[in-house]
Amino acid sequence: MTGKVEKKKKYERLNPKNDFLFKKLFSSPGNEDLLIDLLNTILKPAAEKRINQVTVLNPIKARDHQKDKEAIMDILARANDGTLMTIEIQVADEHDMQKRAIYYWSVVFASQMLIGMQYSELQKTISINILDYVFLKQTQKYHTVFHLREETEGFQLTDIEEIRFIELPKMLARWKRGQLEEERDPLTKWFLLLEANEDQEITRELEAKAMRDTVLRKAIREWERLSQDPRTRAQYLSRLKGKMDHLSALKTAESRGWAEGERKGRIEGERKGRIEGKIEGELETLRKGIIDILSERFGILKTDLSNKLSAIDDPAVLRALLKKSVTIANLEEFSKIAGKNEP
Repeated sequence: MTGKVEKKKKYERLNPKNDFLFKKLFSSPGNEDLLIDLLNTILKPAAEKRINQVTVLNPIKARDHQKDKEAIMDILARANDGTLMTIEIQVADEHDMQKRAIYYWSVVFASQMLIGMQYSELQKTISINILDYVFLKQTQKYHTVFHLREETEGFQLTDIEEIRFIELPKMLARWKRGQLEEERDPLTKWFLLLEANEDQEITRELEAKAMRDTVLRKAIREWERLSQDPRTRAQYLSRLKGKMDHLSALKTAESRGWAEGERKGRIEGERKGRIEGKIEGELETLRKGIIDILSERFGILKTDLSNKLSAIDDPAVLRALLKKSVTIANLEEFSKIAGKNEP
């Protein structure tokens, strides 16, 4: 008796900008070559100082005291010359990124110091922050590097500290203008991988480059493997839900602020305008949250789905759709549910 062999379901690739997947891709055992290549393309060291070996360390820095804040970085690694490097990827602007970067850098730098150790033994520490939003509006540069310098003459105090920011939207804008080339900046290939889920043309360029780049080819294979792995997908979705809950908590705090503003506005005779602004602001926040989650899970959204969400003006309906966006199996099913809730 012969039966049909059930074809294994193939899932969409998970978003590599998700911090959980980013960490799995670049810091899992056996993927050290991917991390080495990423670091070398970011730091661009001289040939004799290129990183050729990394040790991935525990990214959780425990509290020294009960009231201290625990620091959890996406990736923490030590290079063959002893340099310590942290990599953080942030897809949402939660504000105070400058202070967050300095704090994480200082935690790692200070953690080296042991009893009896000399200050001269402290190793250089580099903080790398990859951001999926425009952070430094005062410059068009997408890759900025900061050191401690003398205020008036500008000379560097020491090279032991370094904080970097890489802003993906600025890279995307340059790529669209044809001004981003791997020959001029090797980091381009990793930009393409991080953005491939959101643009078919970027995906094609990425795959073309992978034909002649063995490290990039391995990264794409590993990305595909992780995307099809049931356990990884479950952890990814759990992480995504946690982020949604966090954003919801921020929204609740924001709403409380609106409520206080509304109370004052009532006294000043502006109650109506504040209420309308509050509702419209909530609707836009919910729509953006839905689009961000669906894009992260399934890639580029069709215009008609965005139009359906724009037509819904009931916050309760959008809140329900926000929860559904985390667990829905595919975009078609979500589009049908959204369509039923149009006015």
